[in-house]
Amino acid sequence: MGNSILIIDDEPDICRLLQLNLSKYGYKVKYVHALAEGWQFLKSHPTDVLFLDIHLPDGSGLEALPQIKKLYPALQVITISAYDNGLEKEKALTAGAAHFLPKPFNVGKLQEIITDVKS
Repeated sequence: MGNSILIIDDEPDICRLLQLNLSKYGYKVKYVHALAEGWQFLKSHPTDVLFLDIHLPDGSGLEALPQIKKLYPALQVITISAYDNGLEKEKALTAGAAHFLPKPFNVGKLQEIITDVKS
């Protein structure tokens, strides 16, 4: 498995924080702020890991997840959300997410999470 990561999140600060920290580990990181942009990127760029926000301005990452996994079954998806009530996590994992990352998150654990989902 390669080292290409896409982040789909509408919060620019979260995107930059993830990109900065993941780049330190040698990952090629791209981010977009909407589902539509994410779909366009996935169509033309091989991607190994996707950080997918559940609540986006143009749709639900949670609702898009089954279709993403259908079209890109090898893609490892890490859902991220500020809404960590347990139900969101359960829905994300049931829909095919490899991991659920609640916001705020510990950037020190990012490498561990990536290694875990890629193994």
